Amino acid sequence: MNKSTDQNYPIPPEGLLAQEFLGKEFRLLDRYELQKTLVDALSQTEHHTHLVPKVAACHKSFRHWRCEKNHDWAEAENSCSVRVCPHCSHRRSKIIAERTQSFIVGKDRLRYVVLAERNSKDLQEGIASLWASWTRLRRSVRWKRKVAGCIVALEVTYNRDDSTWHPHLNVLMEGEYFPFEELNQAWIEATNHIGQTSFIRAADENTVHELIKYVTKVTDLLDDTAALDEFLTASHGRRLIRTYGTFRGLSLVDEEDPREGRGKCPDCGPNHPVSVVQLGYVHARQLSFDFEKGVFRVARSPGSSAREMRDALMFVPGWIDLCSSVERHRIMRMHDAKRDRTWGNQLRQSVKEFAATSRINSGN
Repeated sequence: MNKSTDQNYPIPPEGLLAQEFLGKEFRLLDRYELQKTLVDALSQTEHHTHLVPKVAACHKSFRHWRCEKNHDWAEAENSCSVRVCPHCSHRRSKIIAERTQSFIVGKDRLRYVVLAERNSKDLQEGIASLWASWTRLRRSVRWKRKVAGCIVALEVTYNRDDSTWHPHLNVLMEGEYFPFEELNQAWIEATNHIGQTSFIRAADENTVHELIKYVTKVTDLLDDTAALDEFLTASHGRRLIRTYGTFRGLSLVDEEDPREGRGKCPDCGPNHPVSVVQLGYVHARQLSFDFEKGVFRVARSPGSSAREMRDALMFVPGWIDLCSSVERHRIMRMHDAKRDRTWGNQLRQSVKEFAATSRINSGN
């Protein structure tokens, strides 16, 4: 059993790590507070009130998981997958950042670039224009000569002072040295002279977390329901993270649906696949948060966990197939009997003979 599961509440570290621990703890609490505020904001929108039940229920029920090495943890059973949900956004960005970090190991020709256009009054038009400019840049001779592959993520900020949107692209690219002046000129040409390159620099260990951030800060939209409505409409069904060239092997399944990839042991790690089993639902009072691993831990009585583990291991899918087969054959025999005219004729003849005998006996 992992030591972190033996405590109902995490013990705060001492010294310089205390501030980092408290920061993580408050960020976890903030996500639940933001969830409440987001539900209130969605209920006042014009086109997205249907999302209220989904967001309100997100990360409210948890399932107990256990791997073959007896590591226990809990995962949310209901993720709403809404772009601005603080829980789903956090989980999505964390998983994709970890995958990207592992994917770039050994790559030493990495550069981090931010590409932007002028602010837009209409977010949908601004995003469409930005991606069109990006396509023109990617197909240009300068880009093909310098860049072997990249991953690009869309980020959106909202300026409440003048009610404008600022969509921009965070790009992590691999290839030859690309001077800022040359890249800036290529981007200006691709945007028809309305774009600008914010900066370009060599990538470091913090680059991935800058790249795969939340698509927008939900706090910027909570007090403006019209802006929240517009953002949800403009981002619906769009791929906000894309890969090209040498980055095509990077899996982005959680960018589309953060519910994917559940049931992976946080203690064994992604490089050590193990068998896992789902146990029962757990109440919030039975959970504690492991800040080191970033997962919920389960504090349950050994008897209840052992009982559910025994029930889970006794589940044999083959028995279901056998029972289904027996039932299927029984139904087939019944229908065959109904279709057998000989059997039906014999039954009718027996009924007639019985009726005739009854009439004769009653006449006597």
